[in-house]
Amino acid sequence: MTENSKYHFILYPVITISLFVLFYIFTGIFAANKNINHVKAQLIPEVKSIKPGEPFCMAVRLVMNEGWHTYWKNPGDSGAPTEIKWDLPEGFTGGDIQWPYPKKFDGPPLVSFGYKGEVFLLTEIKTSHSISPGSKAKIRASVDWLVCKEVCIPCHADLSIELPVKDEKPRIDDEWVDSFEKTREKLPKAYSGWKISASVKQNQILIQIAPPSWFKNILSNMIFFPEHLELVDYSESQNLKKPDGGYIIEAKRSQFASKLPSRLKGVLFSEKGWGYSEKERALLVDVPFKKLNK
Repeated sequence: MTENSKYHFILYPVITISLFVLFYIFTGIFAANKNINHVKAQLIPEVKSIKPGEPFCMAVRLVMNEGWHTYWKNPGDSGAPTEIKWDLPEGFTGGDIQWPYPKKFDGPPLVSFGYKGEVFLLTEIKTSHSISPGSKAKIRASVDWLVCKEVCIPCHADLSIELPVKDEKPRIDDEWVDSFEKTREKLPKAYSGWKISASVKQNQILIQIAPPSWFKNILSNMIFFPEHLELVDYSESQNLKKPDGGYIIEAKRSQFASKLPSRLKGVLFSEKGWGYSEKERALLVDVPFKKLNK
């Protein structure tokens, strides 16, 4: 299995060709929201209008039926991340997906990372200065995701919405304020004062965590979600050690990780937060691997 694999089907039943045909027949028309195979997909703007030249935020909202889940950017042992392809007015550009921290799903012998219930996947849209006030901007998104329970189903939806263009500060849509706020609380951030480093010792990946001097709490229930596929053995427990003045997470290196990336990227999740707020539980990790003296 490679990082470019579209789907990581491991021990999951494969959907039949007939289901693929039926699926694409019934999802070819653009709409603001669609109910498809245990998932409601919806395109939601944070604002009620847009102003020429000013960026705004769009969300793809996925609401899963009970027991079903979709996937994070690194799906784990199986699955596939949600993909969004934007079709925007001339001069508009769409940024990368802003991924909230995921949940860990244990289905021995497999472990996967993703979302259940509901997830908002945010994207910043940059607008053109040349679009005329009084017109409307059509925002389209082609969305692909994999939803799984005992079986996995690849899904696709073409979503669209029109937003009025006005020469005034855009108003926030009150209906979705809480949803956007809660999603941003789940986005990983690089909090100041925390020092993170990474190294490899034998078959262990070591993540050293040095808290700032003002941090007086005790971290617990931490887990590292790696961005790179096949770097960590997801089925093995991550060990948390507490040497003087800091913490170390030991994660077993995957047998498939024959070559290490130059940097360790991912998310450190702490149930108690990182000192600013218990709501802000995701610490962004992007550090080079250090070489240890033998």
